[in-house]
Amino acid sequence: MAKVFGVFKTIRNNWKKSVFFTAVLSYGANFANEKYETHMFMSQCCKIVSAYGNMPLPVDKKPKKVTVILNPAANKRNSKSDFEKYCAPLLYLAGYSVTVLTTEREGGARSLVENLIDETDALIVAGGDGTLSEVVTGLLRRLKGDISLTQHLPIGILPLGRTNNVARQLLQPQNDNHVHFLTNATMAIINEVNSAHPVVKIENLESQNPEKCVYALNSIEWGALREAKVTRDQYWYFGKLRDLAAFVFGNKLIHYTLEADLEYSPPCSGCSNCYKKVNSAINNSSGLFSWISWAFSFKRNSGGTDYSKVINPECSNYSKVPIKTFNVNINLDVKQTPVLQINVCPENISYSEFVKEGYSKFRDENSKIQNFIIEAKDVTVTPHIDEENKWLSIDNEDYEVKPMRLSLLPNAVYLFKPDNSMNQKKNDQESSLSLDKLKNHIGLKQFV
Repeated sequence: MAKVFGVFKTIRNNWKKSVFFTAVLSYGANFANEKYETHMFMSQCCKIVSAYGNMPLPVDKKPKKVTVILNPAANKRNSKSDFEKYCAPLLYLAGYSVTVLTTEREGGARSLVENLIDETDALIVAGGDGTLSEVVTGLLRRLKGDISLTQHLPIGILPLGRTNNVARQLLQPQNDNHVHFLTNATMAIINEVNSAHPVVKIENLESQNPEKCVYALNSIEWGALREAKVTRDQYWYFGKLRDLAAFVFGNKLIHYTLEADLEYSPPCSGCSNCYKKVNSAINNSSGLFSWISWAFSFKRNSGGTDYSKVINPECSNYSKVPIKTFNVNINLDVKQTPVLQINVCPENISYSEFVKEGYSKFRDENSKIQNFIIEAKDVTVTPHIDEENKWLSIDNEDYEVKPMRLSLLPNAVYLFKPDNSMNQKKNDQESSLSLDKLKNHIGLKQFV
């Protein structure tokens, strides 16, 4: 007993050192336990995927090829190491032929897809919402906006960025475990189930190149809250509280005011006006996008409504409203009938409301203030002349404020998602587009 009392006496006499070493030991034990659990979890995933990859392939089929567009700067430059540790092993074990293309500058993902020449069956975006927007923009620019061809090139998302709102909508993670999130996203790609997803086509009305549109899958934000968000990295020394610090020290932004005119059409579930068939321009680039096989085998949801026979006279009616606010946010609301949800904040708010509203956005909580909400299918935003030289965010990428037209494109791209629906079934039939038509569109060369 004397030795036990001696130990307690020593701890009491050196309580600062004791507290310090106890904290270090606790952190080390927790870190080691997390590493062990991650190792065991990845081992189990590898066993499952390996069994799938070892299955014999029919003699008339080739191993699928996927192209990964990796943004190494995403998530504070941790995306590359996370991809190599948690995503790449599963793709290789599943039997995929993987080509990794790394972006080297802002807008690099868009350029890589626009100039893609290798055969591939799917694109995989290894980054955040901004990288995904660039990849979709590059793809639709390459197809000259013809969304009828995107079904042949589904897109997988590996949530390796700082902001992964689209991936969260698709995968609906049950917890905040980053490794589980990444592996579930990878497994969704391996399961080869995809479904149609809408995008927002954004046209700069002052551009000399109208075909150079930008496509978004999440949101467009303009105003004081956006200005505060882009400054958060300046407060890196606050650690995890830097998101809050950006608004606490952004008190000058509460006087930010923007003025613009909105012209919008009401939501439409589909009619002859908004689902009309578009005659696609012929792409004369030889050999490009030779990835499309006319006997495509990925699984996807099927549709059966002929919207060319649906008449909706309200679809082409536009309303015009001026706005004066400190922040406006246009979200792509993905539901049974996708809509553009325009959230117009009040013109003036207090400092406390500004801090609460801004921080709630980082935590994906509902707005704390009363917003004016408009639901629309197409929107034209005309900023007043004094709004020049200001910036807005499209899927967290910065663009200069210009007059722009936002058009909702339903079923524009196909994204991999978990196989949790009984309506999703394997499509082993031939593509509805003939090989000759595909050649006319994008210069395909037939697989030998």
